[in-house]
Amino acid sequence: MIGIRELPGLSGFLLPPLFRNLRQAACENPVIIVNASEYGCDALVVLVDRPNPVHIPLSITKEGVRELSSELGTLTVRAKSMDVTRDLGVFLRELWDEVVSPIVNFLQTVLPSQSRIWWCPTAEFTLLPLHAAGPYRKGQQNLASLYISSYTPTLTALIRARRHASTHSASSRKLFVGIGQAKAMGESELVSVGAELASIEQRVNGLATFMHIEGQESCVARVTEELGKNEWVHLACHGIPNRNQPFKSAFALHDGHFTIERISRCELENPEFAYLSACHTTVGDEDSLDEVMHLASAMQFAGFRSVIGTMWAVDDAQTNKITSVFYENMIDERGRLDYTRAALALNRTMTIKKLADVPFDQRILYVHLGA
Repeated sequence: MIGIRELPGLSGFLLPPLFRNLRQAACENPVIIVNASEYGCDALVVLVDRPNPVHIPLSITKEGVRELSSELGTLTVRAKSMDVTRDLGVFLRELWDEVVSPIVNFLQTVLPSQSRIWWCPTAEFTLLPLHAAGPYRKGQQNLASLYISSYTPTLTALIRARRHASTHSASSRKLFVGIGQAKAMGESELVSVGAELASIEQRVNGLATFMHIEGQESCVARVTEELGKNEWVHLACHGIPNRNQPFKSAFALHDGHFTIERISRCELENPEFAYLSACHTTVGDEDSLDEVMHLASAMQFAGFRSVIGTMWAVDDAQTNKITSVFYENMIDERGRLDYTRAALALNRTMTIKKLADVPFDQRILYVHLGA
């Protein structure tokens, strides 16, 4: 082993990464690691200019985090048949008081308002919508009004996402494919898929070379091919999580399931941005929450630098409104599509008044992963 480490470029062979290297994940802004264990719950704020992370103890217990997770699960199921806005606000207020507020108190001493931050939750915290926490009281600001949240499954994943630069020039049109499957075998029909893809095409017309595939064309082989060629992808279909065998989690296509296992074998040329308009795309292994293996992270590990995923069930009737506003905000000041705007675009979509008629649970279920 010593001999191997003496070879050029292999000094760290089979050694854990050094923190001085990992803290480069915070080269743009802080990364907040949130952890729950039997010994207590803590946040570690990673700052690029500090030799050690800043430790913030949290008053909540691991059992308390589990109770919050269970409560959220109940709320999101109830949301399918009734308005849970009030109860969801109470839940997010508790999440703020117990977890997010102490972290924000520190961030406000080192970071201006409206800056980006990255959440790196572990264990049971991976199931909670930290980005949507807030006091939800008149005259007080929620997190989404203070900072623009993104997530990353690991520090290394965020470093890697920034490293994979596109080979196409910034001024060239993006190669953009919309993939829709409204009538997957064995699944309920998604009535808004066609309108959703048409709305995106209207938004990006002139800014991207956009094509869409639906119906029988939306099969595993064709989707694999299109992912390999396009820089941007929008998937509108059923998401099928498998919490016992995460690698079998999949997107439901015309001829079968496009699984994480299949995604991991894709050869992608210039992947930049993926929007997963499907249910439960950030739901991973039930027994190994730290594994962070779900559809959204699979797309990131496959090479996409920026990914939009979902924490629970998507209401098909609302997706068209949400995606239209989102892509409107993906256009930069020079009139170009920019994947680095995804977190900002999602934040604006979540808080914009024109979507006030969209149920609250549907506005906050989307999350941004990556650069």
